Amino acid sequence: MLGILLVRNAWMFSVPVYEDADMGAYSIQVEQARRFALLVGNYSREKFNHPGPAFLYVQAWGEDLFYGLLRVVPAAWNGEVVGLYLLSSFFAACVAVIGWRWGGMRTGLVTLGVVGLCGALHPSAFSSDWMPYEYVPAYLAFLVSVASVAGGRTRDSWIAALSGWFLIHGHVCFLLFVPLLGLGAVAARLVPHLRRRAWPRPRRLVWLPVAVISAVFALPIAGELVLHWPGNFAKYFAYSDSARSGGHPAAQVADYALWFWWPHAGAWAIAAVLVLAAAVAAWRMPAGRVRRFCLALLAVNAGSTVAFLGYTATGIDELNQYYIGYFYWSAPVIMLLVLLVALAELLAARRPGAGPAGAGVGVAVGVPLALALAGCTAFAVAPQTRLSTDHADPGDPAATGPVADPSLPAGVARIAALAAGRYAVLSFPHAAWPAITGILVQAERTGVPACVADPAWEFMLTSQFICTRKEIAGGRRFSVWAPGAVPRGMPVVFRLRRGIVTDGPK
Repeated sequence: MLGILLVRNAWMFSVPVYEDADMGAYSIQVEQARRFALLVGNYSREKFNHPGPAFLYVQAWGEDLFYGLLRVVPAAWNGEVVGLYLLSSFFAACVAVIGWRWGGMRTGLVTLGVVGLCGALHPSAFSSDWMPYEYVPAYLAFLVSVASVAGGRTRDSWIAALSGWFLIHGHVCFLLFVPLLGLGAVAARLVPHLRRRAWPRPRRLVWLPVAVISAVFALPIAGELVLHWPGNFAKYFAYSDSARSGGHPAAQVADYALWFWWPHAGAWAIAAVLVLAAAVAAWRMPAGRVRRFCLALLAVNAGSTVAFLGYTATGIDELNQYYIGYFYWSAPVIMLLVLLVALAELLAARRPGAGPAGAGVGVAVGVPLALALAGCTAFAVAPQTRLSTDHADPGDPAATGPVADPSLPAGVARIAALAAGRYAVLSFPHAAWPAITGILVQAERTGVPACVADPAWEFMLTSQFICTRKEIAGGRRFSVWAPGAVPRGMPVVFRLRRGIVTDGPK
């Protein structure tokens, strides 16, 4: 997966990208993470920050390693994306390795093929650095690892802990999904012991990595709460109690969830057929550990679906915003995984003299091998596997505009020259915010003092870039406008791709 991403995006090693819009907002925080000064996650349009900065620290370390140290990429953002490619490929590898551990070569190849097909169907989930896509590989790894633990392989607990904590850091909704599904897996392991009235004794190799991972990931969240109690958690509760949160009728909730199974008419039929086929195939499988794993996947996917329906009904404000639930693409992927693993086992069981799962490369492995090659090939040739900076959401091109601007370095240099060492104090209407994030992150990287005059934008731009009274009084004022919105008579300082900089109010 990593090789495919790097080959398809080899342009990033020669073409510098200067980001704005959402990517610029992320990079503002990434620059803080490089100084270990970031304790919160990315911004939400509900004007709070998500719980933790894990994804942003990965981007920061990608920038430091590939741009700052190795100099193999020409710009900071390029290094951030390569860091995310490493992370997404790692989660994909976790899924494939868990399948391999459960059923040997045959199941491992099927699992790899399904991961490749997932990438082919939703390539931006691996190639894009937009946050709603970043959750997809992590959530798939979380569900598969939780199912593995529930099925009896407790050594995969560290994968569940790592992917689960990444999700909690990334979006507040996972404060529901991760504990609910994680506790379900723990309960599944405890029930047999309780029936025997014997308390299990977990081995150190199981609980120690989980404890270390949990401590490391809990630290920034705890630090933020100590420093700014109750911090963003108060905003989470305020949002959940507001009229914006949920309140949707059951039919709309069902339609929203079914969109992720099939974004066209008849989605209910596709979902019903896929669920029924996977359940029947798993039930017909030969008894053994692979069957137990498939049944655990079905159970975990059912729990994930129930949680997603509850979240949709009570937590999502607008049900036409599908990006909020991209991670639920995992539901049909898990069903496809169960179905294909079950079919591979049934095929192997019908072969004369068939050995145990993974016994060797024979006819029963030929089909899984072909599936693995087909899935990875499909991902390799999918158009959106090549990252585009034209839109933040390739799945909905009409929703956003370009997320990079090659003229930003020259524009910020022009602003710095006019400011002559003073703070560049920026004012802007709402429509110009995509240009503002690019200006600020480029100013930060080049040592140009800049800030915005309106404190209402702190949720996105962070307190670092909110002007103080002294900075406003002694600074050089500029206004930034969306293209086509500049008032007549305003002297233009510089034209950016998504904004026009003019002299500001005196």
